[in-house]
Amino acid sequence: MERIKLTIHHLHKIISGEKQDAQATARIYAGDELLLTETMTGQATHFDRFIKAENDNGKPLRVEWDSDGSAAMSVSRAQVCPCCGGDPLHH
Repeated sequence: MERIKLTIHHLHKIISGEKQDAQATARIYAGDELLLTETMTGQATHFDRFIKAENDNGKPLRVEWDSDGSAAMSVSRAQVCPCCGGDPLHH
């Protein structure tokens, strides 16, 4: 089963020299069509989220985001296990 894989390369903000929780909103597009919006709060380093997208049209994916701190993200399609939604597929 295919899912949208949102990789959060980093999410945080610096307050008084220390990393703190940040908030970000990611907008995932297939071509020019907005597929979904995801909001996240916290700190993350190389964290993957696998998201079901009912209306994925198969066009190239891109992600745009707003954050109250520092964030970097990427998006791709990934095959996940149909029974548990985990990655990678069971052997």
